[in-house]
Amino acid sequence: MDTLLRAINEPETVRVIAATTTAAVREACRRQGATHVSAIALGRALTCGVLLATLAKGERERVRVQVIGGGPVGQVIIDAHGDGRVRACLEQILPRQHLANRMLDEEPRPSVAVAVGVRGSLTVTRDLGLATPYQGSVELRSGELDDDLEHYLITSEQLPSALRAAVILDASGQVLRAAGVLAQSFPGSDPALIDGVRARLLGLRASLAGHERSPAELVGLALDGQAARPMVEHPVEFHCSCGPQRALSVLSVLGPADLEALADEREQTEIACNFCGEVTAVAAAQIRALATELRASQN
Repeated sequence: MDTLLRAINEPETVRVIAATTTAAVREACRRQGATHVSAIALGRALTCGVLLATLAKGERERVRVQVIGGGPVGQVIIDAHGDGRVRACLEQILPRQHLANRMLDEEPRPSVAVAVGVRGSLTVTRDLGLATPYQGSVELRSGELDDDLEHYLITSEQLPSALRAAVILDASGQVLRAAGVLAQSFPGSDPALIDGVRARLLGLRASLAGHERSPAELVGLALDGQAARPMVEHPVEFHCSCGPQRALSVLSVLGPADLEALADEREQTEIACNFCGEVTAVAAAQIRALATELRASQN
């Protein structure tokens, strides 16, 4: 079972969040048909989302990330909740052979920058259950999703951070293992503490290459074996909230006139979810009712 662990080092100067995400990443890749470079990009995105949704103490937090880098995968979207539910998607899944041979052999790890792109923006929206969500944005720095999200945390949220996600593929380009670690220092702590963690997390992929690691072992890697106190542990799972209501929400952007025209044109409209691949059929009567509701709200 995929698991996320929140821990704090004994001097209480650094908090570490470590997550194993193998099953969740495999499920996301299966649903979207992602292998090779697409699997690595999707896996890193999903893993980072799980780690980011840990700012609040409760489980109500929701984090949404949009990455627009100009690369062939198009937009990268991440949607994660504080209780471990997470989903992510790529706008375009690249062909199986796209960059596959070169990428799998790159050291110290395969780069996804050529797929994601390096010219664009990264936007994070945090919903902490308050009246207004917090949103911040930065320009992409490298096209490596974890590196750019680390840059966002440091520059936009002013949190000294080290973030690393790793996805290991088998010879056929399928997901073998996936995990990630986020470490942040507390106010007043020596910035060098995070610099040391960041340097150690460069070895995350090598640590996963041989076998699966537990979240506790990943915390140990980040802290160089220093004693840590576990705080919260909970499962991680791929979860998609699509369904009839979500399909109607997607259709609502068309406006009343277009909705009525759509209802006249066909008996039902199918809406496919980019995250999970499920298709929801919406009847013409439901679409007409939505158009009526939108007209009423505009008056």
